[in-house]
Amino acid sequence: MPQPKKILVGLKDVEHAAALTRLACRMAGRGASLLLVHVIELPDVTPLDAEVFELEAAAAAIFRAALRETKRAGVKASTLVIRAHSASYALLDELKQRKMELAVLGYHHKRSAAELVFGTTAVHLLRHAPCELLLSIQPEVAEPKREAAAEHTGGEALTSAGVTF
Repeated sequence: MPQPKKILVGLKDVEHAAALTRLACRMAGRGASLLLVHVIELPDVTPLDAEVFELEAAAAAIFRAALRETKRAGVKASTLVIRAHSASYALLDELKQRKMELAVLGYHHKRSAAELVFGTTAVHLLRHAPCELLLSIQPEVAEPKREAAAEHTGGEALTSAGVTF
């Protein structure tokens, strides 16, 4: 594969933003540019112009982490926040409209109920993307047993729903 010049990097959370961006920087050809994209995915019943300050603040943090990596690597980058009801369709539209040569995405093992029914963003893009995809598959981490979690929290079990793109 020749080194791509136009790379879309799909960023979902701050925990994986730096690693995905480093991977994209390593794949980038001379003079390449990255488009760092975060999709604020809203429920179908929510208007796309709804005020979601927490989600916008999260997007800013994600971009700060990613832009530190592009600066270190000396790779040109721009950022884009997309508000959409479907991350997969929003990303697919960007890939097509901007004629991207590569998309770098993260993939996780946990599934929401919607993903079990409709499929993940990564699977949808694997089937329909007009360019090559590079998936960074996060290692599956065993969840602590609820009893062990309860021990460390004074009797109440804590759960988290951290997922990546």
